[in-house]
Amino acid sequence: MDLIGDEIRNQISAIGRLWRFSEHNPKLSSDIIEAWDRLVLDWIEDKTMPLIVRRSKEQRGHTYYHPSGREIVVSDNTVAIWISNKILNSETETLTHIKEMLENDEFPITFAFKKNEKIGARYTKTLGKYALKDWKVCHIDAIGLNTKAKIEDIPITVLEEHFRKYASPKNMFLLPQSIGGLGEISEFINEQK
Repeated sequence: MDLIGDEIRNQISAIGRLWRFSEHNPKLSSDIIEAWDRLVLDWIEDKTMPLIVRRSKEQRGHTYYHPSGREIVVSDNTVAIWISNKILNSETETLTHIKEMLENDEFPITFAFKKNEKIGARYTKTLGKYALKDWKVCHIDAIGLNTKAKIEDIPITVLEEHFRKYASPKNMFLLPQSIGGLGEISEFINEQK
C-alpha cells in the first residue's frame, strides 16, 4: 500500500531540486572533488592501505585481516565527514600523508568512542576539529553492506566498492543539520545526482 502518494513524492523531489541549486548549498571546487576521487581510487588500488568500512555493529577503530591480506578498519561516518571538511576548506591530501597519519594514529576514525570501545582498538583518533559543525554528510548511493557476514567473509571486491562509495565525494552531498533528515529520502537524494 502506498502511504505517501505521488503528490507528496513530487513535492519532496521539488525540494531536492531547490536545495541542489540553492545559493546556500556549498559550491565545491570540481578540481578538489576530482583530486579526492582520484585519491580514493588510488587508496583502493594500494593494497598496503587499510580499507575503512562503515559498520555500526562492529567496534570502531578495531581492525580485521581479510583473507586477501588487506587490513580492514571499522568506522562510523567519520571518514566521509573528514573528507567533506577538507573539501569545504579547499584542501587536498596525498596517499603518502594519509598512510603516515594512519601509521601514527593521527587519522580520525570515529566521532567518539563508546565506553570500553577504545580497548583493543588499533586506531583511536577521534574527529575533533574536523567535525562539520553545521552540516550533515549524506550519500547518494547507499553505502550499507547489507549483510550480517563477518567482515573477513565479505568478498574484498564488495569491501572495496563499499569504501569507494563511502569515501568518494562524488557520492556525497551536504545538508544543513536542521534538515539533514531529507538526506535519507530517495526522492530528495535522486535530485542531488
